[in-house]
Amino acid sequence: MKRILACTFISALMVGCGGGGSGSDLEKANENTTPGSGSSDGNDDSDPVTPPDQVTVLEGTWKKPCGHVEGEAHYDIVTISFTRSAFATSIENYIDSACTTPLPEAPNPTSSGNFTLGEDVLLSSGLTATELTSHVTQFNGADFEIDEYNVVYINNNILYTGEGTTSSPDQRPTSLDYNRPFYRLN
Repeated sequence: MKRILACTFISALMVGCGGGGSGSDLEKANENTTPGSGSSDGNDDSDPVTPPDQVTVLEGTWKKPCGHVEGEAHYDIVTISFTRSAFATSIENYIDSACTTPLPEAPNPTSSGNFTLGEDVLLSSGLTATELTSHVTQFNGADFEIDEYNVVYINNNILYTGEGTTSSPDQRPTSLDYNRPFYRLN
């Protein structure tokens, strides 16, 4: 079940072609959304916490258009929505490259949970991205508990994430995945 969830969330955060340039829209927008100071016990030096009532630069709905799922024989459309400190993902699976014929034997997985934006990080390419920590609490309507660590970068309303999602904050991706981007819908 964790493998399915990891594939779902990784698929939801995989991104695509284009982008680049100097200076991140996310970095500029974060000047107005300062993260908190970490956990309340004072002993944790982990990621800063975005206050739950704060709007972030991720606010809204992002969609990854129809595309081939790497390493698989099917295609998908991925939608992710961010509202304050919560997120929800939905993946629609198809057998054809136009995403018109649903994949009959696969479910269309959903997940939801909370997220925080952390510190800015310098990537191997020289771009500055922002840490993203996700805590998945629901998978296909069932309770679930998994933490995932990644980076995000926004350029011209296109959302890029790091290559892969890890289960350790110390092993966040250091490069962006440019295979399939998310586009801001609203």
